[in-house]
Amino acid sequence: MVNRIPRVLHVAAVEYTAQVLLAPQMAALQELGYDMRLACAPDGDEFSEQLQRFSPIEVAFPRSARPAAMATSIRQLRQAIAEARPDIVHLHTPAAALTSRLVPRSVLGPFPSLVYTVHGFAHTWDSWTIRSLLLERAERVLAPRADLLLFQSQEDLEEVRTRHYRTQTAYLGNGVQEHWFTGPLVRPPASRRQGLFVGRLIREKGVLDLLDALEEVPGVELVIAGTQLPTERDGVGDLVTKRAAEGQLAGRLTLLGMIDSATLKQHVHACGFLVLPSYREGVPRSIIEGMAAGRPAVVTDVRGCRELVTHGVNGFIVPPGEPRALARALEAMVSLPDAEYLAMSQAAYETVSSRFRESNVVTRLVEAYSSLGFPPPVSSTAAGTD
Repeated sequence: MVNRIPRVLHVAAVEYTAQVLLAPQMAALQELGYDMRLACAPDGDEFSEQLQRFSPIEVAFPRSARPAAMATSIRQLRQAIAEARPDIVHLHTPAAALTSRLVPRSVLGPFPSLVYTVHGFAHTWDSWTIRSLLLERAERVLAPRADLLLFQSQEDLEEVRTRHYRTQTAYLGNGVQEHWFTGPLVRPPASRRQGLFVGRLIREKGVLDLLDALEEVPGVELVIAGTQLPTERDGVGDLVTKRAAEGQLAGRLTLLGMIDSATLKQHVHACGFLVLPSYREGVPRSIIEGMAAGRPAVVTDVRGCRELVTHGVNGFIVPPGEPRALARALEAMVSLPDAEYLAMSQAAYETVSSRFRESNVVTRLVEAYSSLGFPPPVSSTAAGTD
Protein backbone atom coordinates (compact mmCIF):
# COMPACT_ATOMS: atom_id res chain seq x y z
CA MET A 1 0.00 0.00 0.00
CA VAL A 2 1.35 3.42 -0.96
CA ASN A 3 0.92 6.62 1.05
CA ARG A 4 1.41 9.00 -1.90
CA ILE A 5 -0.43 9.70 -5.13
CA PRO A 6 -0.19 6.60 -7.35
CA ARG A 7 1.35 7.27 -10.76
CA VAL A 8 0.06 5.40 -13.80
CA LEU A 9 1.69 5.44 -17.24
CA HIS A 10 -0.72 4.36 -19.97
CA VAL A 11 1.06 3.02 -23.06
CA ALA A 12 -0.62 2.70 -26.47
CA ALA A 13 0.61 2.41 -30.04
CA VAL A 14 -1.03 5.50 -31.55
CA GLU A 15 -2.73 8.71 -30.47
CA TYR A 16 -6.02 7.61 -32.06
CA THR A 17 -6.35 4.86 -29.46
CA ALA A 18 -5.63 7.29 -26.65
CA GLN A 19 -8.16 9.84 -27.89
CA VAL A 20 -11.01 7.48 -28.66
CA LEU A 21 -10.62 4.75 -26.05
CA LEU A 22 -8.43 5.93 -23.19
CA ALA A 23 -8.95 9.66 -22.64
CA PRO A 24 -12.32 9.38 -20.83
CA GLN A 25 -11.00 6.66 -18.51
CA MET A 26 -7.79 8.53 -17.80
CA ALA A 27 -9.69 11.75 -17.07
CA ALA A 28 -11.98 9.94 -14.61
CA LEU A 29 -8.99 8.32 -12.87
CA GLN A 30 -7.27 11.71 -12.73
CA GLU A 31 -10.32 13.12 -10.94
CA LEU A 32 -9.99 10.31 -8.41
CA GLY A 33 -6.49 11.52 -7.61
CA TYR A 34 -4.28 9.30 -9.75
CA ASP A 35 -1.29 10.92 -11.46
CA MET A 36 -1.95 9.96 -15.08
CA ARG A 37 0.66 10.00 -17.85
CA LEU A 38 0.50 8.79 -21.44
CA ALA A 39 3.05 7.31 -23.84
CA CYS A 40 2.25 6.72 -27.52
CA ALA A 41 3.02 8.02 -31.01
CA PRO A 42 1.35 11.31 -31.97
CA ASP A 43 -0.76 11.31 -35.12
CA GLY A 44 0.86 14.56 -36.29
CA ASP A 45 3.77 16.74 -35.33
CA GLU A 46 2.49 17.12 -31.78
CA PHE A 47 -0.14 15.65 -29.48
CA SER A 48 -3.70 16.98 -29.54
CA GLU A 49 -4.87 19.47 -26.96
CA GLN A 50 -7.22 16.83 -25.51
CA LEU A 51 -4.24 14.72 -24.40
CA GLN A 52 -2.00 17.52 -23.07
CA ARG A 53 -3.48 17.13 -19.58
CA PHE A 54 -1.69 13.76 -19.39
CA SER A 55 1.77 15.17 -20.29
CA PRO A 56 2.20 12.72 -23.19
CA ILE A 57 5.57 11.21 -24.03
CA GLU A 58 6.37 10.10 -27.56
CA VAL A 59 6.96 6.36 -27.96
CA ALA A 60 6.55 4.79 -31.41
CA PHE A 61 5.71 1.09 -31.68
CA PRO A 62 5.99 -0.69 -35.04
CA ARG A 63 2.84 -2.34 -36.40
CA SER A 64 4.84 -5.37 -37.58
CA ALA A 65 7.71 -7.46 -36.23
CA ARG A 66 10.71 -5.34 -37.27
CA PRO A 67 13.58 -5.98 -34.82
CA ALA A 68 15.32 -2.62 -35.24
CA ALA A 69 12.09 -0.64 -34.82
CA MET A 70 11.10 -2.76 -31.84
CA ALA A 71 14.47 -2.14 -30.19
CA THR A 72 13.93 1.60 -30.68
CA SER A 73 10.50 1.32 -29.09
CA ILE A 74 11.91 -0.47 -26.06
CA ARG A 75 14.54 2.25 -25.64
CA GLN A 76 11.91 4.99 -25.88
CA LEU A 77 9.63 3.20 -23.43
CA ARG A 78 12.49 2.78 -20.98
CA GLN A 79 13.12 6.53 -21.20
CA ALA A 80 9.41 7.25 -20.70
CA ILE A 81 9.35 5.07 -17.59
CA ALA A 82 12.46 6.81 -16.25
CA GLU A 83 10.77 10.18 -16.78
CA ALA A 84 7.34 9.28 -15.40
CA ARG A 85 8.54 6.99 -12.57
CA PRO A 86 5.18 5.16 -12.51
CA ASP A 87 3.80 2.75 -9.96
CA ILE A 88 1.79 1.06 -12.72
CA VAL A 89 2.64 0.70 -16.40
CA HIS A 90 -0.67 0.06 -18.16
CA LEU A 91 -0.38 -1.36 -21.68
CA HIS A 92 -2.99 -1.12 -24.45
CA THR A 93 -3.31 -2.65 -27.94
CA PRO A 94 -1.32 -5.65 -29.25
CA ALA A 95 1.39 -3.56 -30.96
CA ALA A 96 2.40 -1.89 -27.69
CA ALA A 97 1.75 -4.83 -25.40
CA LEU A 98 3.59 -7.51 -27.38
CA THR A 99 6.67 -5.33 -27.92
CA SER A 100 6.79 -4.14 -24.29
CA ARG A 101 6.65 -7.67 -22.90
CA LEU A 102 9.26 -9.18 -25.20
CA VAL A 103 12.04 -8.01 -22.91
CA PRO A 104 12.43 -8.81 -19.21
CA ARG A 105 10.83 -6.30 -16.86
CA SER A 106 14.24 -5.32 -15.51
CA VAL A 107 15.21 -3.94 -18.94
CA LEU A 108 12.43 -1.35 -18.75
CA GLY A 109 13.48 -0.01 -15.38
CA PRO A 110 11.97 -0.02 -11.90
CA PHE A 111 8.18 0.01 -11.50
CA PRO A 112 6.05 -2.21 -9.25
CA SER A 113 3.16 -3.37 -11.48
CA LEU A 114 2.42 -4.10 -15.13
CA VAL A 115 -1.19 -4.21 -16.38
CA TYR A 116 -2.40 -5.03 -19.89
CA THR A 117 -5.90 -4.21 -21.11
CA VAL A 118 -6.77 -6.63 -23.90
CA HIS A 119 -8.98 -4.54 -26.19
CA GLY A 120 -9.16 -7.56 -28.47
CA PHE A 121 -6.32 -9.95 -29.19
CA ALA A 122 -4.61 -9.63 -32.57
CA HIS A 123 -5.59 -13.26 -33.17
CA THR A 124 -9.10 -14.68 -33.32
CA TRP A 125 -10.49 -17.86 -31.78
CA ASP A 126 -12.62 -18.71 -34.82
CA SER A 127 -10.06 -19.53 -37.52
CA TRP A 128 -6.63 -20.92 -36.71
CA THR A 129 -4.41 -19.59 -39.44
CA ILE A 130 -0.65 -19.83 -38.97
CA ARG A 131 -0.63 -16.14 -38.02
CA SER A 132 -3.33 -16.65 -35.39
CA LEU A 133 -1.55 -19.67 -33.97
CA LEU A 134 1.72 -17.77 -33.65
CA LEU A 135 0.06 -14.72 -32.09
CA GLU A 136 -1.89 -16.81 -29.60
CA ARG A 137 1.26 -18.68 -28.63
CA ALA A 138 3.09 -15.38 -28.12
CA GLU A 139 0.30 -14.07 -25.88
CA ARG A 140 0.34 -17.26 -23.83
CA VAL A 141 4.13 -17.16 -23.36
CA LEU A 142 4.20 -13.45 -22.53
CA ALA A 143 1.17 -13.47 -20.21
CA PRO A 144 3.21 -14.04 -17.00
CA ARG A 145 5.19 -10.85 -17.66
CA ALA A 146 2.08 -8.83 -16.73
CA ASP A 147 0.77 -8.79 -13.19
CA LEU A 148 -2.81 -8.50 -14.41
CA LEU A 149 -4.65 -8.91 -17.72
CA LEU A 150 -7.90 -6.94 -18.02
CA PHE A 151 -10.37 -7.97 -20.72
CA GLN A 152 -12.91 -5.93 -22.63
CA SER A 153 -14.35 -9.12 -24.12
CA GLN A 154 -15.92 -11.88 -22.04
CA GLU A 155 -15.05 -14.30 -24.86
CA ASP A 156 -11.32 -13.48 -24.67
CA LEU A 157 -11.41 -13.84 -20.87
CA GLU A 158 -13.13 -17.22 -21.01
CA GLU A 159 -10.73 -18.53 -23.66
CA VAL A 160 -7.68 -17.38 -21.66
CA ARG A 161 -8.96 -18.99 -18.48
CA THR A 162 -9.76 -22.21 -20.33
CA ARG A 163 -6.19 -22.27 -21.65
CA HIS A 164 -4.76 -21.50 -18.19
CA TYR A 165 -2.69 -18.43 -19.01
CA ARG A 166 -0.28 -18.00 -16.10
CA THR A 167 -1.25 -14.59 -14.74
CA GLN A 168 -4.10 -12.86 -12.93
CA THR A 169 -7.12 -12.06 -15.11
CA ALA A 170 -10.22 -9.91 -14.62
CA TYR A 171 -13.15 -8.60 -16.62
CA LEU A 172 -13.01 -4.89 -17.49
CA GLY A 173 -15.59 -4.53 -20.24
CA ASN A 174 -16.13 -1.48 -22.38
CA GLY A 175 -18.50 1.43 -22.10
CA VAL A 176 -19.35 4.97 -23.09
CA GLN A 177 -19.98 8.15 -21.13
CA GLU A 178 -23.38 9.03 -19.75
CA HIS A 179 -24.22 11.66 -22.37
CA TRP A 180 -24.49 8.93 -25.02
CA PHE A 181 -27.42 7.27 -23.23
CA THR A 182 -30.37 9.11 -24.75
CA GLY A 183 -32.72 6.12 -24.68
CA PRO A 184 -34.73 4.16 -27.25
CA LEU A 185 -36.56 5.91 -30.06
CA VAL A 186 -40.25 6.75 -29.84
CA ARG A 187 -40.51 7.14 -33.62
CA PRO A 188 -38.22 6.10 -36.50
CA PRO A 189 -35.75 8.78 -37.60
CA ALA A 190 -36.27 10.54 -40.91
CA SER A 191 -33.05 8.97 -42.21
CA ARG A 192 -33.94 5.35 -41.49
CA ARG A 193 -32.21 4.22 -44.68
CA GLN A 194 -28.93 5.87 -43.73
CA GLY A 195 -26.27 3.71 -42.09
CA LEU A 196 -23.25 4.95 -40.15
CA PHE A 197 -19.83 3.27 -40.17
CA VAL A 198 -17.33 4.46 -37.55
CA GLY A 199 -13.76 3.21 -37.74
CA ARG A 200 -10.36 3.33 -39.34
CA LEU A 201 -10.28 2.88 -43.09
CA ILE A 202 -8.43 -0.42 -43.14
CA ARG A 203 -9.20 -3.70 -44.86
CA GLU A 204 -9.65 -5.50 -41.54
CA LYS A 205 -12.67 -3.32 -40.69
CA GLY A 206 -14.51 -4.76 -43.70
CA VAL A 207 -15.16 -1.35 -45.21
CA LEU A 208 -14.57 -2.60 -48.78
CA ASP A 209 -17.07 -5.42 -48.17
CA LEU A 210 -19.49 -2.73 -47.03
CA LEU A 211 -19.08 -0.79 -50.27
CA ASP A 212 -19.61 -3.99 -52.28
CA ALA A 213 -22.78 -4.70 -50.29
CA LEU A 214 -24.03 -1.16 -50.69
CA GLU A 215 -23.89 -1.47 -54.46
CA GLU A 216 -26.47 -4.26 -54.20
CA VAL A 217 -28.93 -2.29 -52.06
CA PRO A 218 -30.13 0.78 -54.01
CA GLY A 219 -31.57 3.58 -51.96
CA VAL A 220 -29.48 2.90 -48.86
CA GLU A 221 -27.06 5.68 -47.96
CA LEU A 222 -23.89 5.43 -45.91
CA VAL A 223 -21.94 7.89 -43.78
CA ILE A 224 -18.34 6.95 -42.97
CA ALA A 225 -16.68 8.55 -39.95
CA GLY A 226 -12.99 7.69 -39.86
CA THR A 227 -9.75 7.89 -41.73
CA GLN A 228 -6.63 5.94 -42.60
CA LEU A 229 -3.82 6.56 -40.15
CA PRO A 230 -0.31 7.05 -41.60
CA THR A 231 0.96 3.94 -39.82
CA GLU A 232 -1.69 1.53 -41.12
CA ARG A 233 -0.48 -1.67 -42.78
CA ASP A 234 -3.66 -2.38 -44.73
CA GLY A 235 -5.11 1.09 -45.27
CA VAL A 236 -7.74 1.51 -47.98
CA GLY A 237 -8.52 5.21 -47.57
CA ASP A 238 -7.65 6.19 -51.15
CA LEU A 239 -9.68 3.30 -52.56
CA VAL A 240 -12.72 4.22 -50.45
CA THR A 241 -12.48 7.84 -51.63
CA LYS A 242 -12.23 6.73 -55.26
CA ARG A 243 -15.19 4.35 -55.06
CA ALA A 244 -17.33 6.93 -53.27
CA ALA A 245 -17.20 9.17 -56.33
CA GLU A 246 -18.03 6.68 -59.06
CA GLY A 247 -20.57 4.15 -60.29
CA GLN A 248 -23.55 3.13 -58.17
CA LEU A 249 -22.08 4.65 -55.02
CA ALA A 250 -21.80 8.21 -56.33
CA GLY A 251 -24.01 10.49 -54.24
CA ARG A 252 -24.83 7.78 -51.70
CA LEU A 253 -21.64 7.94 -49.65
CA THR A 254 -20.57 10.71 -47.27
CA LEU A 255 -16.96 10.67 -46.05
CA LEU A 256 -16.51 12.68 -42.86
CA GLY A 257 -12.90 11.85 -42.07
CA MET A 258 -11.83 12.16 -38.43
CA ILE A 259 -14.45 14.01 -36.36
CA ASP A 260 -14.78 14.94 -32.71
CA SER A 261 -17.14 13.30 -30.23
CA ALA A 262 -19.79 16.01 -30.39
CA THR A 263 -19.98 15.83 -34.19
CA LEU A 264 -20.07 12.04 -34.09
CA LYS A 265 -22.98 12.15 -31.67
CA GLN A 266 -24.91 14.33 -34.11
CA HIS A 267 -24.39 11.76 -36.87
CA VAL A 268 -25.40 8.89 -34.60
CA HIS A 269 -28.69 10.71 -33.94
CA ALA A 270 -29.16 11.39 -37.65
CA CYS A 271 -28.69 7.79 -38.82
CA GLY A 272 -31.05 4.85 -38.82
CA PHE A 273 -28.51 2.19 -37.83
CA LEU A 274 -24.85 1.45 -37.24
CA VAL A 275 -22.88 -0.96 -39.41
CA LEU A 276 -19.52 -2.60 -38.65
CA PRO A 277 -18.47 -5.51 -40.91
CA SER A 278 -15.08 -6.15 -39.22
CA TYR A 279 -12.97 -9.29 -39.43
CA ARG A 280 -11.71 -8.76 -35.87
CA GLU A 281 -12.90 -6.64 -32.94
CA GLY A 282 -12.62 -6.20 -29.21
CA VAL A 283 -15.95 -4.84 -27.96
CA PRO A 284 -16.60 -2.01 -30.43
CA ARG A 285 -17.24 1.35 -28.81
CA SER A 286 -19.01 2.72 -31.90
CA ILE A 287 -21.71 0.07 -31.64
CA ILE A 288 -22.19 0.81 -27.94
CA GLU A 289 -22.53 4.52 -28.75
CA GLY A 290 -25.17 3.76 -31.38
CA MET A 291 -27.13 1.39 -29.15
CA ALA A 292 -27.06 3.92 -26.29
CA ALA A 293 -28.98 6.19 -28.67
CA GLY A 294 -31.40 3.41 -29.55
CA ARG A 295 -29.88 2.57 -32.92
CA PRO A 296 -29.78 -1.11 -33.95
CA ALA A 297 -26.71 -2.44 -35.71
CA VAL A 298 -25.55 -4.67 -38.54
CA VAL A 299 -22.32 -6.43 -37.55
CA THR A 300 -20.25 -9.47 -38.41
CA ASP A 301 -20.10 -12.65 -36.38
CA VAL A 302 -16.83 -11.91 -34.60
CA ARG A 303 -15.71 -11.56 -30.99
CA GLY A 304 -17.10 -8.47 -29.32
CA CYS A 305 -19.75 -7.77 -31.95
CA ARG A 306 -21.67 -10.91 -31.00
CA GLU A 307 -21.43 -9.86 -27.35
CA LEU A 308 -23.45 -6.77 -28.23
CA VAL A 309 -25.79 -7.84 -31.02
CA THR A 310 -28.36 -10.62 -30.93
CA HIS A 311 -29.52 -11.50 -34.44
CA GLY A 312 -33.05 -10.33 -35.11
CA VAL A 313 -33.41 -8.75 -31.66
CA ASN A 314 -31.29 -5.58 -31.61
CA GLY A 315 -29.71 -5.88 -35.03
CA PHE A 316 -28.44 -8.39 -37.56
CA ILE A 317 -25.30 -10.56 -37.61
CA VAL A 318 -23.65 -11.76 -40.83
CA PRO A 319 -20.53 -13.83 -41.55
CA PRO A 320 -17.37 -11.74 -41.99
CA GLY A 321 -16.05 -11.30 -45.51
CA GLU A 322 -19.37 -12.00 -47.26
CA PRO A 323 -20.68 -8.84 -48.98
CA ARG A 324 -23.82 -10.55 -50.31
CA ALA A 325 -24.88 -11.62 -46.82
CA LEU A 326 -24.14 -8.10 -45.64
CA ALA A 327 -26.30 -6.69 -48.46
CA ARG A 328 -29.21 -8.90 -47.39
CA ALA A 329 -28.85 -7.68 -43.81
CA LEU A 330 -28.82 -4.04 -44.93
CA GLU A 331 -31.95 -4.64 -46.97
CA ALA A 332 -33.60 -6.36 -44.00
CA MET A 333 -32.73 -3.45 -41.72
CA VAL A 334 -34.18 -0.73 -43.94
CA SER A 335 -37.25 -2.85 -44.78
CA LEU A 336 -38.35 -3.41 -41.17
CA PRO A 337 -41.89 -2.22 -40.40
CA ASP A 338 -41.85 0.74 -38.04
CA ALA A 339 -43.06 -1.32 -35.07
CA GLU A 340 -40.31 -3.90 -35.51
CA TYR A 341 -37.70 -1.20 -35.96
CA LEU A 342 -38.79 0.52 -32.74
CA ALA A 343 -38.68 -2.83 -30.92
CA MET A 344 -35.09 -3.24 -32.11
CA SER A 345 -34.34 0.28 -30.88
CA GLN A 346 -35.71 -0.58 -27.44
CA ALA A 347 -33.71 -3.83 -27.34
CA ALA A 348 -30.53 -2.04 -28.45
CA TYR A 349 -30.78 0.49 -25.65
CA GLU A 350 -31.60 -2.15 -23.04
CA THR A 351 -28.56 -4.19 -24.11
CA VAL A 352 -26.09 -1.44 -23.23
CA SER A 353 -27.88 0.69 -20.63
CA SER A 354 -26.84 -1.35 -17.60
CA ARG A 355 -23.66 -3.16 -18.65
CA PHE A 356 -21.76 -0.84 -20.98
CA ARG A 357 -21.32 2.48 -19.17
CA GLU A 358 -17.94 4.15 -18.78
CA SER A 359 -18.62 4.52 -15.05
CA ASN A 360 -18.66 0.72 -14.70
CA VAL A 361 -15.30 0.48 -16.47
CA VAL A 362 -13.74 3.11 -14.20
CA THR A 363 -15.03 1.29 -11.11
CA ARG A 364 -13.42 -1.94 -12.31
CA LEU A 365 -10.16 -0.12 -13.10
CA VAL A 366 -10.04 1.30 -9.58
CA GLU A 367 -10.66 -2.19 -8.19
CA ALA A 368 -7.84 -3.54 -10.36
CA TYR A 369 -5.36 -0.87 -9.27
CA SER A 370 -6.40 -1.30 -5.64
CA SER A 371 -5.81 -5.07 -5.86
CA LEU A 372 -2.21 -4.26 -6.83
CA GLY A 373 -1.82 -1.97 -3.82
CA PHE A 374 -2.67 1.39 -5.45
CA PRO A 375 -6.12 2.60 -4.32
CA PRO A 376 -7.38 6.04 -5.37
CA PRO A 377 -6.50 9.02 -3.16
CA VAL A 378 -10.08 10.31 -3.67
CA SER A 379 -13.11 8.10 -3.00
CA SER A 380 -15.27 7.31 -6.02
CA THR A 381 -18.27 8.90 -4.27
CA ALA A 382 -16.42 12.20 -4.02
CA ALA A 383 -15.54 12.48 -7.71
CA GLY A 384 -17.60 12.08 -10.85
CA THR A 385 -16.73 9.52 -13.53
CA ASP A 386 -18.09 11.41 -16.53
